[in-house]
Amino acid sequence: MTLKAGIKYDGKKPRMELLPPKAIVEVAKVLTFGATKYSPDNWKLLENLQTRYSGAALRHIFALMDGEELDPETEYYHEAHAICCLLFKLEAKLEARSKEKRLRESDSIEHSESDKAPIPGEWHPYN
Repeated sequence: MTLKAGIKYDGKKPRMELLPPKAIVEVAKVLTFGATKYSPDNWKLLENLQTRYSGAALRHIFALMDGEELDPETEYYHEAHAICCLLFKLEAKLEARSKEKRLRESDSIEHSESDKAPIPGEWHPYN
């Protein structure tokens, strides 16, 4: 029995296999530490999230530039900490844009449906 070649339409999807696995594991270690110290997803509740995580990322980058490889509290790489901060900023920005888009789409649908004039003789919920 001969098997045919399989087909999978994923040519335009993000190539997740390109993510560097060792670096992602280091980032996950920092995230695990933070989830244990604070709580999972606690970062989402932070006021002034964009500004505060910019400051935190810079502190880790500057410590690294000053020759300090590991964060003294966690003993994880400063790069992994900075990446976490930048991921939080990016995720918050993407989530906000996604919410705005959903609101615009739902507003557009509401108005387009309610703005239509009923066709004479056709059932309409407002007749």
